[in-house]
Amino acid sequence: MSQTLAATAHRRSASATGTPTPTARPTPRAPRASLRVVHAPAVDRGRTAFVIGCMLLLVGGLLGLLMINTALAQGSFTLHDLQERSDELGDQQQSLRQSIDSQAAPERLASRARALGMVPSQGAAFVLLPDGRLVGVATRATAPPAPTVKATGAAAPTATAGVTTKPKNAAKPTKTTGQHATATAGATRTR
Repeated sequence: MSQTLAATAHRRSASATGTPTPTARPTPRAPRASLRVVHAPAVDRGRTAFVIGCMLLLVGGLLGLLMINTALAQGSFTLHDLQERSDELGDQQQSLRQSIDSQAAPERLASRARALGMVPSQGAAFVLLPDGRLVGVATRATAPPAPTVKATGAAAPTATAGVTTKPKNAAKPTKTTGQHATATAGATRTR
């Protein structure tokens, strides 16, 4: 083939210069034996390494997602437990506030003060903080006299008969029915 190309090129150059050239025929050659050394196909290590690398990345990614999912689930359980504890503490706080409010009620404070022997004040005085003036007149509180029960007559009162007090100008009972005694002039009924 190279000879044919060379001959064609030679002819063209000769025709361009104007000199005739003899036509040369190519000589036939003997066919060559087409034997050559064939090597074994090379294993494409680049492709195999790429596939193995991709598989490792895929498996690593899946394991990473699994670990993240497990950590999130554990976090949600912890959050749930903390929310339950917060609700319990909120209920306890509300219960304690109600207890404090009931103990701080005015009627409760007054009953506890009476139990300690305290008496209400007859007058109050206040100190004005900006200038330190005293407003009002404070008086000393005195305990009211304790009520007493007097038994009159020869017989002492008993628990079943009740306590009867007679005024000095009261008349004697006129009629007795059952356990009730009635007097004519402002006497007391007893049971």
